[in-house]
Amino acid sequence: MYEFKFADIGEGIHEGTVLEWKFKVGDKVKEGETLVIVETDKVNAELPSPVDGTIVSIGAQEGEEIHVGQVIVTIDDGSGTPAAASAPAQAQAVPTPAPAPQATSSQGEVYDFKFADIGEGIHEGTILEWKFKVGDNVKEGDTLVIVETDKVNAELPSPVEGQILKLGKAEGEVIHVGETVVLIGQDGATLDSAPATTQPAAEPKKGAGVVGEIEVSDDIIGGSEEIQVVQTTGKVLASPVARKLAADSGIDIATIKGTGEQGRVMKADVENAKAPAKAAQPAKAAVPQADTPAPAFAAAGKPDGDVEVVKITRLRKAVSNAMTRSKSIIPETVLMDEINVDALVKFRNEAKVVAEQKGIKLTYMALISKAVLVALKEFPIFNASFNHDTDEVYMKKFVNLGMAVDTPDGLIVPNIKNADRLSVFELATQIRTLADDTIARKITLDQQTGGTFTITNFGSAGIAFGTPVINYPELAILGIGKIDKKPWVVGDEIKIAHTLPLSLAVDHRIIDGADGGRFLMRIKELLGNPTLLMLS
Repeated sequence: MYEFKFADIGEGIHEGTVLEWKFKVGDKVKEGETLVIVETDKVNAELPSPVDGTIVSIGAQEGEEIHVGQVIVTIDDGSGTPAAASAPAQAQAVPTPAPAPQATSSQGEVYDFKFADIGEGIHEGTILEWKFKVGDNVKEGDTLVIVETDKVNAELPSPVEGQILKLGKAEGEVIHVGETVVLIGQDGATLDSAPATTQPAAEPKKGAGVVGEIEVSDDIIGGSEEIQVVQTTGKVLASPVARKLAADSGIDIATIKGTGEQGRVMKADVENAKAPAKAAQPAKAAVPQADTPAPAFAAAGKPDGDVEVVKITRLRKAVSNAMTRSKSIIPETVLMDEINVDALVKFRNEAKVVAEQKGIKLTYMALISKAVLVALKEFPIFNASFNHDTDEVYMKKFVNLGMAVDTPDGLIVPNIKNADRLSVFELATQIRTLADDTIARKITLDQQTGGTFTITNFGSAGIAFGTPVINYPELAILGIGKIDKKPWVVGDEIKIAHTLPLSLAVDHRIIDGADGGRFLMRIKELLGNPTLLMLS
């Protein structure tokens, strides 16, 4: 039997309401088919079946609430019968992942809080700081632990009230999706040592939750809409069993072609992806997938001599992977220009007085961003993305403006949602807030996904020009250099002018150099006459 539980997605969501069941008791379901739609505070989520089988029981009826950790549905997948209720030591057994050194058995109600799959290719994290220790009492909603992932430092709240019985991992250790974060005893529950179970290593899948398919949105995630989100944001539709198997096998799930409903990656797809690697003579000889080409050269080994070995951070690894993917896939071309921004400097000096009266710090970045947003509306191809598997270009009717932020931990690119709807003053406020939150690692996962065009600021490092790397799957990125004073020909005279260097990188598969030139010239026109920004 497979007990499918409602999982903790770490966004303060502890419960939901069952809106609609797609199956009833006795129906047969296939892995990946939508079982039920659950309404939460932030999203209406379609939860897919993690296995093939027959519906044995339903945990909550339509209109009823379901809480984190509660069984949504029990599916007979042919793997056997769960422990009977008359055997307390087994009925409350906490399913632990294969890496766990021993099994634990509980007396009473023990909540097994697992590290959930939040999609975005995040399969593991590192325990940064525990806020409680074994024996402490916690309340529902208290921050238990801070976990560092590739994209965010996540504060995981306690889903229930009780006493900490066991910590799954110590500070500094890596925790994988599906592994136990902490065991919490409710109503005085305790743990007793128990002999190892005779179940096979794969059995920890029982009771595992599914959150990888939950898209953060205000709308119901329907079939056609869900696949559109995947194509425009890079998220991968996959069953939880497939995600876990891919992570354990060291396979990037984004490289696997799904055969399930709407292209969802199934367990069999991952197993098939593993087969060629086993058939090859050396394990390293596996052919890289087309979506994420691997370098055709061996990694550099440790050199001889006096060498200090420094392990890169999880964030630096994520940056490394993103840069490698972008440079491997996108044949970019870079256009550069330098413009006279005397009018922009004068305009800002006058406007910042008004901004200060409103408590706003008006920066050049806000004005440049507004110029970019105006240009993107007139040249929408620069706000699009390209699917090289289907030969389709996705013309987005929204602009999520990315801002490359230099943090002590490395480069992070959050984005401002629907930036094209904001005024210059609103942009200034959001840019400042976003930068501060990013440096403090307080931004959410949603703020780092779904970007459509990115701006990076070389000028903050005193640099004029550069060749920025496009933030895949976007099609372009604009680099802003340092505003400086230089001799400039005005009419027939040489004067000292404020100049702004611009570097525009575009994906040459979709955008030609001439198009890039026209886009850059429009930005130049807007910044050279900033009153146009107020009219756009």
